[in-house]
Amino acid sequence: MKEDQHYNSDCSSNSTKSLFFSIKSAFDNDSSDTLLPSSVPGTPTTVVAVGGDYGAIASVDALQADRPGYGTSSTTGSCMNLVNAMMGSGIIGLPLALHMCGLWMGLLCSVGVAILTGIAMHLLVLCGIRSRQYTMADLARVSLLGTWGSHLVNFLMVFHTAGTAVSYYILLGDMLPELFDNYGLHWLADRRLSVVSFGLFCSLPLSLPRSIAPLAKWSTFNVMLLPLVLLGVFIRMPKYATEPPVLDWTWPANHELFKGLAILGLSFGCSQNVFGVYLSQRDQRPSQFLLADTSSLLIGYTINMLFGIMGFLCFGNKIQANVLLNFPNDDPVINIVRLLFGVFMVFTIPMSIYPCRESLQKLLGYNTDGRIPTNKEHYGTTAAVFTIVLSLGATLTELGKVFAVIGGFSTTALGLLLPGAAYAALFLPELIMPDKNGNHDESIAVTTTPIVESSHDHNSCSKFAGAVQYPVSASWALMISSFILILVSFPIMYFAILEAL
Repeated sequence: MKEDQHYNSDCSSNSTKSLFFSIKSAFDNDSSDTLLPSSVPGTPTTVVAVGGDYGAIASVDALQADRPGYGTSSTTGSCMNLVNAMMGSGIIGLPLALHMCGLWMGLLCSVGVAILTGIAMHLLVLCGIRSRQYTMADLARVSLLGTWGSHLVNFLMVFHTAGTAVSYYILLGDMLPELFDNYGLHWLADRRLSVVSFGLFCSLPLSLPRSIAPLAKWSTFNVMLLPLVLLGVFIRMPKYATEPPVLDWTWPANHELFKGLAILGLSFGCSQNVFGVYLSQRDQRPSQFLLADTSSLLIGYTINMLFGIMGFLCFGNKIQANVLLNFPNDDPVINIVRLLFGVFMVFTIPMSIYPCRESLQKLLGYNTDGRIPTNKEHYGTTAAVFTIVLSLGATLTELGKVFAVIGGFSTTALGLLLPGAAYAALFLPELIMPDKNGNHDESIAVTTTPIVESSHDHNSCSKFAGAVQYPVSASWALMISSFILILVSFPIMYFAILEAL
């Protein structure tokens, strides 16, 4: 893939000029917007449609959640956000997935699912650049399904992300109340009170910003907890290993295989966060997102499968959907693991709230045609989403069905089927009908962002992305991968629906 280098611009020594910015909006259909001086040094603002009012002021935080060119997160920060989004409730069910598929078949499937997930995330970004649409629903609208398809994808996104967040709270309700009761915190031993308390005081504050970029430091902290979880399980595993697991190569029944694949898909799937992470990234070259994508999958796969293999080897056929429930309630080391994993869940929940809120805003018409939601609309939809998710998470208790429906159907539809179909729709004509010179058409997405004076050092400048052009051309290798994504997705969704019914 050919990519132009960043456009480098020196900071002006004139302090007056540093107060004014200009931007050419090449990714919008309307005329270019005019940037005004920021009221807070280092925080550029621009005249855009905020709540339908052209002339209202939008911050970088709002803009980078909506369009390219305003990212502030490093590639490492994007990688940590992807790992944080990937490492959710699915990890708890991985030992069960290996049991359903058989160890060796499960490991083989896990490699395939991880590779397909990485390819799908890369295809989403390429499709976003080609179509200049940076939500999954808008991508579906322009490439596949039209307006009604866009509404369908938004509805599916709300269902998927809200269901994922609910599964996190179910896990908290499974683990934390008994843990608190064992150590004398009886007032938190009530399942509902425990879930609601952690949700309101920990998850809600992290769900309020518009952009996902501020979560990068929390994601890094969160990912650092996982090795401690693995260490605790590894230390206690020999004590509770009841019988040697079956390590022979066996071919599982179809329904068991696809149920296992559904859990594997849930443990790696984070397609709902791809555009949010990409837009928050400072360097928005596709190759840099591919680096974050690949790195996050390597980290996520290592942690996921170590946890899954240890749980499978320990409990074999007696494994539960939540492997931590296989351990006794009074084991001090496992209780520390439960606490650490509970903290991990609390900080992972906002990764589902962000895309859920965005899709709900699209359905309500708050965030369409370049319009940015007002503060009232933003906080109102946040409160609505969070209240519903928290209420369901505090009352529901069945995790297995959530794994089947969310992992098997919505994760597969959004994470495999949509990226594959969108790439085929947008890039296949280019491959089969090259121009008369024999060259493939290359769509170029241009993003230009302001040079911003730093609030900490008035003699230096903080540049976001600069003026960048990204040529995106079709590839037969990626096209074949997109066809594989489409073909694999249908049987997984079919068996997931059967399981739910």
